[in-house]
Amino acid sequence: MKTRLFKYIVNIWALAFFTGFYSCSKDGEDEPYIPIDEITVSIAELVPDKETKAVSTTLTFKNIGEIDYLLITKSGGESYSAKIEKPELSASYPFRYMVKKTDPESFRLLLTAYYKDGNKSKEKVLTIDNRWGFFIRKVSRTARITGNPMSGEQFPTPNNTAQKWNVGGTDLGIIWEMNPGKYGIFFGDTFGRDFSPNSAAPGPNGGSWRSNVLAFSDDNDLEDGLTFNSMAVDVSGNAREIIYGGKDASGNGDWTSIPTAAIRANNIDYVHYFNMKNWTGWITNYSGMYKSIDNGQTWAKCENVRFSSNSNFGQGGYFKKDGYVYMIGTQTGRDSNARLARFKEQHIEDQANYEFWNSLTKQWLKGDEEQATNIFNDKVGELSFIYNQKHNKWIISYFNADRYNITMRTATEITGPWSEPYELASGVEYAQLYGSYFHPLSVDGDNLYFLMSMWLPYNVFLMKAELADMGSFD
Repeated sequence: MKTRLFKYIVNIWALAFFTGFYSCSKDGEDEPYIPIDEITVSIAELVPDKETKAVSTTLTFKNIGEIDYLLITKSGGESYSAKIEKPELSASYPFRYMVKKTDPESFRLLLTAYYKDGNKSKEKVLTIDNRWGFFIRKVSRTARITGNPMSGEQFPTPNNTAQKWNVGGTDLGIIWEMNPGKYGIFFGDTFGRDFSPNSAAPGPNGGSWRSNVLAFSDDNDLEDGLTFNSMAVDVSGNAREIIYGGKDASGNGDWTSIPTAAIRANNIDYVHYFNMKNWTGWITNYSGMYKSIDNGQTWAKCENVRFSSNSNFGQGGYFKKDGYVYMIGTQTGRDSNARLARFKEQHIEDQANYEFWNSLTKQWLKGDEEQATNIFNDKVGELSFIYNQKHNKWIISYFNADRYNITMRTATEITGPWSEPYELASGVEYAQLYGSYFHPLSVDGDNLYFLMSMWLPYNVFLMKAELADMGSFD
């Protein structure tokens, strides 16, 4: 009996030993703790309030009952640490951080939940944009508005211009308000459905060459792109040429006609253009105007309006304010300075009534464009300008070849002084960029919408720049 009992005890002990050994060797070793995404935030990219100098967001937690405390540290600038104990937290916790004058322009707050069992969560990162003064907060490409999308493009392409109107490749996109909420958009040299972007030889190719074409839009919500209602078309339904261009590529005749600016004045729509003789050296024959008295359906040349091939207003931009049409002009090309003119709407076809700003005499001088002086010193390519009512600033954008970017400047008065240059878009990010034409919806609010061309893929894109005016940190 004792022997049997002893054997039974030994067997039970052995079973327990080996079971325990097996368990320890296979499953008993604790697996490494993997932090989880404990914290979610309503906003992760934060901007200080101008008045309170605070950034704020709402935190929520997956396992708030298991949290011991929340630790906040800072990456960038002076060291910072704050601890929020569990009793202070709530399922929806309003987090707030007071920005300090010594904080850098950009820094991060790192939030980590520590649990009662000694473990901790993954870090949640809050990014703080702590810039003050007036600046461009962000620039993005919102949509393609002409041509077919290229492989890999992720943004909207609302217009399908190649299939609908035989517009496969084109550039520029000079936009103006024809009637309230209705817009015209002029494009430059345009090619048909057979156009195909060519990385080995960027720029135009294909058939159906038209020197310019015109689109119409009543799209007033640009967050998802810029949609066309129609284009000015021929009997076949293809976009037709508006301003005659001779297609003489010899370099000694009428090569093409390129729109540079457009405006509605005195209830008539006008487009300013230059007539190209030879692209080598950017030599033009002249610059002039066309007009439409039927909301852009038909156009006729303004025979009495003519700018010489070396005029300081061979290219330009228009904007209406305070009873005047203001015109900022340059010589054709991308190497000259900008100058300023103005006239009453009814005098747009009467150059004798144009007034030119002379910064030396601080006067508007009538009838002689040679009296116009530089409004700032810089090489100015394709340009447009507006007055933004929210920020109370004149804003000009233009292509600058030396900086390889779209440059922006601002001024309180159109006569200046103008600010130092801001970079609106970079050729490093948007290769072979040029042209920058503000949409009229940019005149109010923080968002600047503009049409930008890229030589490859030789098409036009809608861009969005977000402005900020934070004042000074006092």
